[in-house]
Amino acid sequence: MNSGELTGVVIAAALAVLAFGVTRLAVRHFARRRAAKDQAVAQVNQSRQVRRAQERRRH
Repeated sequence: MNSGELTGVVIAAALAVLAFGVTRLAVRHFARRRAAKDQAVAQVNQSRQVRRAQERRRH
């Protein structure tokens, strides 16, 4: 393998690692947003009494 091929392989590997990291961060970000949205929807559907009881249990 000459120097040019090696450089190409190193660049390709670095880009693959970078793409993997960005994908993981994006998946984590959108999963967190979806969970927050689902929790907000669930709270809207609960009665005030149930929400207050859950808050007391958490603290």
